[in-house]
Amino acid sequence: MHVFRSMIIDADIDRVWSAVRAFDGVVAWNPGVDRAELENGAPTAIGTVRNLSIPDGTTFRETLLAHSDADHFYTYDILECPLPVTDYVSTHRFIPITHSGQTLGIWESRFDCAPQDRAEMERIVGDAIYIGGMTGLNAYLKGE
Repeated sequence: MHVFRSMIIDADIDRVWSAVRAFDGVVAWNPGVDRAELENGAPTAIGTVRNLSIPDGTTFRETLLAHSDADHFYTYDILECPLPVTDYVSTHRFIPITHSGQTLGIWESRFDCAPQDRAEMERIVGDAIYIGGMTGLNAYLKGE
């Protein structure tokens, strides 16, 4: 299954990337994350594992698979989570919109799930996690 969401973020690429580049920095800008701690490694080091907690107490364990300051993206997988998914790999990418000084945020993933879970995973991953996270990032950068 492929889930793709994009959003215009009202800040230039340097401000956006500064906010999101650290793998454990998600807690600062994503209202859906209460805690983000690294098990090992450094915030931008390939192979670093992070533990996330969301407001209902659910936890996720993820590995940083790729990270590029030059190309403004990071890719991670999920090692453990309560969602009915397997082989989950996600990329969060940012592209400068030079005309307006804004940034295009793109968050997408590929994973497997049972056919009966596809619609719910599209909604949870795409709308609740990706759009919710990027909306939070936009608000964080505006100082809201």
